[in-house]
Amino acid sequence: MSDWINQIISAWTGHREFAEWLVQTIKPKVIVELGVDYGFSTFVFANAIKSNQLDCKMYGIDLFQGDEHTGIRNTYDGVIEKKQLYNLDCLEIIVDDFEAVSKTWTTPIDILHIDGLHTFEAVQADYTNWHKFVKDDGIILFHDVAAFRDTVGRFFNSIDDAYGFKTHFEHSAGLGILTKNAELFKMIKEKYNI
Repeated sequence: MSDWINQIISAWTGHREFAEWLVQTIKPKVIVELGVDYGFSTFVFANAIKSNQLDCKMYGIDLFQGDEHTGIRNTYDGVIEKKQLYNLDCLEIIVDDFEAVSKTWTTPIDILHIDGLHTFEAVQADYTNWHKFVKDDGIILFHDVAAFRDTVGRFFNSIDDAYGFKTHFEHSAGLGILTKNAELFKMIKEKYNI
């Protein structure tokens, strides 16, 4: 593990091993993260891509203005500094609104991580605008399904089972997992006893 990532303050720290395992297991070509903030999960994914020498592109999308849940702050300079310092060439940071980017997006996605504004409406919009780009054997992750049960958790639980298989972790604010990939879902359930 790279200690520099663990120095970043984040509610996501308990999901690091899972994210690294996921990247190593499915060998994604494209990962998209909606919500970068200080970059903990972004760097976990990007560092896993680099460590496994994968031909994969990681996109971190954020306005870098903070929000009502994280506080109003600009973390952009710190994120770019770490991206350059640790030679994370696979990582592209996009400073823009999630919905605006989705309107011109065309690239199929293997892993989509939704971790932006945590209102029910915002999570619903992020899912609606982005899930159509996720490959049939891909996976969608929702952070804070446990910490924000009435918003993120409620939306995650409302997703029709016809989409695929879903489960979640309770630790580190919760991480919802949604996939149509039955084999991957079985592996996750067996490996992590969820």
